[in-house]
Amino acid sequence: MKFSFKSLLVLAAFAPFALASCSESTEKNAEATAEGAATDAANNVENAGDAVENATDNAAADVKADMAPEAGDTAVVQNKEADKLVEEVPAKKD
Repeated sequence: MKFSFKSLLVLAAFAPFALASCSESTEKNAEATAEGAATDAANNVENAGDAVENATDNAAADVKADMAPEAGDTAVVQNKEADKLVEEVPAKKD
C-alpha cells in the first residue's frame, strides 16, 4: 500500500479533529468508569468492615460461651505470681 506525501499530509491535518471528537466521549466514559470504580471500592470497603465486625462479634460470643462456668467447675483463679511453683488449695470443708 503506497501513500503519497499529499495523502499523509491531509491525514495528519485531520487527525487532531478526529482525536478531539473521540477524546470527548472517551473522557466522559473514563469519568463514568472512574466514578463507578470509586463507588465499587467504597462498597467493598464497607462490606469488608461489616464482615470483620461480624467475625469479631461471633468470636467474642464463642469465647464467652467457652468461658461460661459449667457444673462441676471447682477451679479458683487468683491473680498472683506462682514463682515457678504451683500451689494446691485444700478443699473447703462445709
